Amino acid sequence: MEENITDKLEAYLKDLGERYKYYYEVERDKEIYGVKVDIFAKSSTEHFRQVLTKNIKIDKHYTKEYAMVKALSGLGNKNEVKEFSQFLISSINKLSPPSVDTMSTILNGILVSTSGFSEEAIRFGEKFKFSRSFLLGIKGWCDIRLILVDLKGKKLYSNKKGKEVLSAYKIKSKSGLGGDKT
Repeated sequence: MEENITDKLEAYLKDLGERYKYYYEVERDKEIYGVKVDIFAKSSTEHFRQVLTKNIKIDKHYTKEYAMVKALSGLGNKNEVKEFSQFLISSINKLSPPSVDTMSTILNGILVSTSGFSEEAIRFGEKFKFSRSFLLGIKGWCDIRLILVDLKGKKLYSNKKGKEVLSAYKIKSKSGLGGDKT
């Protein structure tokens, strides 16, 4: 049974990486600021306004989105979720320093557990909230989406911001892979 869960974890991570690759630059097994993540994905979109021709730009700004997926081999407890959320908070200024060119940054933190999460961990994850404005919004803002994926119980938990993208992390009932149930 343990091998089956490990296979489900690897299949879920592989499927997630495949879906990310269409919109993000994806790296597997990357160390970021001393923490190993199973998937690191980043995306940057340029927006601009123009006058008369494409060559005359009035202004431009970027929206950036990052996803960090970390797998847990056992039961996820509150301390692990708290440490991961603190890691996400500390990564913001390093990944995307505040700038007048960057409008918004979204950081998706996904913890995937093969054995589920404790009630305390789930409560902490659902109540977690982080939104920061830089220089009254002139240098943009940042939000963190925290998502907990329980492969054993086939359940998803998230904070309020995470609910915006929760359907993208659903577990298929048949194979244990990500994506919407079909």
